[in-house]
Amino acid sequence: MTYQIEVSVKCPNCGKSMMNDAVLVDGLPSIELEVAVDKQHGRLYLSQIYGSYEKIFEGVEDVPDAVVQCSCPACHNLLPIVKTCTCKAPVASVNLEMGGSVNFCTRNGCRAHSLEFENSDDAFKLFLDRDESRYL
Repeated sequence: MTYQIEVSVKCPNCGKSMMNDAVLVDGLPSIELEVAVDKQHGRLYLSQIYGSYEKIFEGVEDVPDAVVQCSCPACHNLLPIVKTCTCKAPVASVNLEMGGSVNFCTRNGCRAHSLEFENSDDAFKLFLDRDESRYL
C-alpha cells in the first residue's frame, strides 16, 4: 500500500492559508503561489501531495530550469529563503498548517524538497492523520 501525504500550508509571513480550492492539482486543492519568472508575473499551483511534482503555471511560461521567485498570494511578501539547493538555486519555505514547514527548491524542474518539524509530535500527527489503515 502506498501512503499519500497531503499537506496544507500557510504563509510564514502573514499566516494565511495558501490553499486554493478552485484550482485542483492531482484532483485536490492546490498550493497557490504568486511567482515571477524573468519579467513575467503570474501564479503557480502546486500539488498538495508531498512527493508529487505536478504543477500548473498561470500567466507565466513553464520554463525548464528557470529560478522562480515565490510570494504569498495574500500578503504578496516574498517567501523566506532558508538555504541554497545543491543545484545552486534558493530554497523557499512555507509553514505547514499543523506545525513544521515544507522547503522546496525554486528552480523549475529540481525535485529537491523537504519536510521539517521542530516538534516530533507534529510529524507523528501528520503521518498518523494520513495513515488510512488506522491500526494504532
